[in-house]
Amino acid sequence: MTWHLDSKQVSGAIDVESDLRPSFVQPLPGGRVLLAAARARNAGPNGEVWTPDGDLEHRGHLGDAIGELLTTPSGKVWVGYFDEAIGGSGPEGHGLARFNHDLTVDWLYSPNAGLPYISDCYTLNLDAETAHFCPYTDFHVMSASGDEVTDWGASPYRFAHGMLAKGTDRAFLGGWGAEYGVVTLARISQDGVHRVGTQCCIVLPDGLETQRLRYACRGGDLYAFTARGAWYRTNLKALSESLTF
Repeated sequence: MTWHLDSKQVSGAIDVESDLRPSFVQPLPGGRVLLAAARARNAGPNGEVWTPDGDLEHRGHLGDAIGELLTTPSGKVWVGYFDEAIGGSGPEGHGLARFNHDLTVDWLYSPNAGLPYISDCYTLNLDAETAHFCPYTDFHVMSASGDEVTDWGASPYRFAHGMLAKGTDRAFLGGWGAEYGVVTLARISQDGVHRVGTQCCIVLPDGLETQRLRYACRGGDLYAFTARGAWYRTNLKALSESLTF
């Protein structure tokens, strides 16, 4: 397993001997690496933490039907689940969960405080230690920091596959059908979340469309990956400058 930093040059590598078929690879403090499989049959372990020396340090159950997974600088692991997790008896039944670096449960989302129910996490963005998300079916723009969850209100654009967050600004990325490349900018105010300006579309540097990109969102930065492994990067500021106000 290798990783790269803004170039094709390898900046690090770890040899691991794992039976997992990982869907997610994320960094942890101290040069450790988290591998996670999206599915966990029979509540078996589907997450592993490996040291820089290639030793398996922790193994744990992160829940079934993982749709999004990101780690924080302190080593927390945020996991969002897709709709096949509904009714699950593990952490997946909450729609969103946070784990410690040793893969033990740290926090579980609960709608009991009048918060929207998460049928599918849909979007997950981490800005330092704060998680931002916009779940199906209510599509409310939400944030979680520590054990506190804030519901900012209904999103002005539904079914986005990614969301950038910086301060009170949001950018919703993609949608169903022909809207797979649409970008919708919004801003949080005292009376909710409101759309700002017109929409634009994400295209590759050569002008080609972006129908099959996979997004990863961290704060205001967007990372996009093609099926062939090409890696692109932009940010909320650049997208905002492309919009017409």
